[in-house]
Amino acid sequence: MNPSIATTSSEVREPLTGLILGLSNVSLAIEGRKVIRDLSWEVKEGENWVLVGQNGAGKTTLLGILNGYRWPSAGRATVLGKDFGSFDLRDLRRKIGFVSSYISDWIPEEEKVIDVVVSGRYASIKLWKNPPPEELAFANRLLRRVGCGRYEGAKFGKLSQGERQRVIIARALMARPRLMALDEPCAGLDLPGREKFLSTIARVAESGSPTMIYVTHRIEEIPAGFTHALLLREGRVTAKGRIEQVLNSRNLSRCFQVPITVRKWRNRYYALVDD
Repeated sequence: MNPSIATTSSEVREPLTGLILGLSNVSLAIEGRKVIRDLSWEVKEGENWVLVGQNGAGKTTLLGILNGYRWPSAGRATVLGKDFGSFDLRDLRRKIGFVSSYISDWIPEEEKVIDVVVSGRYASIKLWKNPPPEELAFANRLLRRVGCGRYEGAKFGKLSQGERQRVIIARALMARPRLMALDEPCAGLDLPGREKFLSTIARVAESGSPTMIYVTHRIEEIPAGFTHALLLREGRVTAKGRIEQVLNSRNLSRCFQVPITVRKWRNRYYALVDD
């Protein structure tokens, strides 16, 4: 376990045992068009999944279901041990950390970095009250763990895009989530910023908590430390399972409908489209 990211037992809830996410024959139609089609998927504690597919494959829509912002048209959805329809979805959202490039656009540029992180505790964009000292202390520890401790008092708008994304990770961890969803989090990052961000995510993965689901359509943006992969095409699963068994040339060629060669180097995957 990497001590630079791992949380202590006093900082997190007891980990959930068993099933984190369970989807059984789930379909979702939007304006009469099926976006998710008869999808079954289980995510267990200790697993970190990458969700891969072309633009429009249904990846973000699938995240919307597990975050409680979309309701399946058919099938059964269980998240963090509770069936949809048996609990308040607002409670669910407070237990799931969310990281996306567009969250940065919602945060006022004059907001202090430390306040951005603490706001994750309340699932709000701005901080509307003075937090207790223990929350400020926890936020400071998280900033140090993502390599942004020196920006505690800085204005969010003064940070680079890569630094902002690392602060958003700290914000997502502030609520001590059992599940963290990352939706195309490298969008807009330059190469150095992307690699620093991916290193941070890899350290979170190594710490073992929270369970993560990472959405991308770029294979080279999959961090080290992810254990499983699900490939999605037109709302259907084309392959799923252990990452080393799924991310191969055959499966990715089928998913993207072009000839692809996959190579693994230093625990990262890279894809080349064949001429």
